[in-house]
Amino acid sequence: MKTLNFRTQSLIAGLIVLTIALFFVTPKLFSNKPTSSNSSKLSSSTSPNENKVATDAFVVKRETITDELQTTGTIQANQEVDLVSEVARKLVRVYAREGSYVSQGTLLYKLDDADLLAKKHKIALQEKLAKLDEKRFRELLATEAINQQEYDKVLTNLNVLQAEIAMIDVDLVKTEIRAPFAGKLGLKRVDVGAYVTPSTVLSSIDDISRVEVTFTIPEKYASEVRPGQAIHFTTENSSRPFLAKVTATEPKMEANTRSLLVKAISDNKGGKLVPGSSAKIAFALHVAQDGILVPTQALIPNAKGYSLFRIKNGKAERREVKTGNRTKGTVQILEGLAIGDTVLTTNLLRLDTGVPVTTSTIE
Repeated sequence: MKTLNFRTQSLIAGLIVLTIALFFVTPKLFSNKPTSSNSSKLSSSTSPNENKVATDAFVVKRETITDELQTTGTIQANQEVDLVSEVARKLVRVYAREGSYVSQGTLLYKLDDADLLAKKHKIALQEKLAKLDEKRFRELLATEAINQQEYDKVLTNLNVLQAEIAMIDVDLVKTEIRAPFAGKLGLKRVDVGAYVTPSTVLSSIDDISRVEVTFTIPEKYASEVRPGQAIHFTTENSSRPFLAKVTATEPKMEANTRSLLVKAISDNKGGKLVPGSSAKIAFALHVAQDGILVPTQALIPNAKGYSLFRIKNGKAERREVKTGNRTKGTVQILEGLAIGDTVLTTNLLRLDTGVPVTTSTIE
């Protein structure tokens, strides 16, 4: 009995000691609070920029923006004609060398005129006799040997013969085809001995010392065109830009296309501009001195149009903007930004109004 009591007392004492130990150990095992040393280590490893979105930025600067209309046109010679004969006759001589430059009035082709020369010679002999008759009758009229009617008949005969000679001279001129203006001859179409008619094209001549550039613009820009306005253009066979000046426009719009036909003139001293080729035209409409340009990647399309993010007090701010003309890498902003604003250009999907940002690079 005494032994049992001793064992019981020992067991009870052990339980009491275990209970006291658990009382002190358990709070430390289940506590979530870090120690002072751990807390200091955690705070030192946390950077203040971890919650900021890194992005690139662009500072809006004052830009001079030229509003240009891009269109295509056609280059034409300043003057160009097909050389034809006014009369139907045989070609007897070719003076022109195809592809050469000739001066105004240069004889190019000669047609057969043998019959006209013979006819002129015949009438010239009749005219000689008529002049003698006119002189004799004028002297007789002065002495009143003949009346006025007889003298008038002789004088009229002389005048008719002289008129016929003048008509033959006109026909003789038509047998000579001369250059109507200075220019470059085209290829020869006929050879000596051919019978040509007014519908036969002998060759062509083009004045390419200057060229015409014709193009059309939409009706919304019709009021922007004025004589003397400069345009720039390039061609397929030359990367060099050329300058031309507007000379005139059609007085009315093309009904089908609602466009206005414009003509400009450009110097062609080197002969690099070939008539008939196409031209890529940059037509300056107006110039904005206080324009705003931003990189294209800064724009975010939405249901209303476009928006972008700018930095305000170190945070992103969404701005609705109105856009204008675009270039290869930039877009004009008409409303929504001011000079000096900083626009965010990367990491846009992670941004929203109020999100803190840090800039990696600034342009």
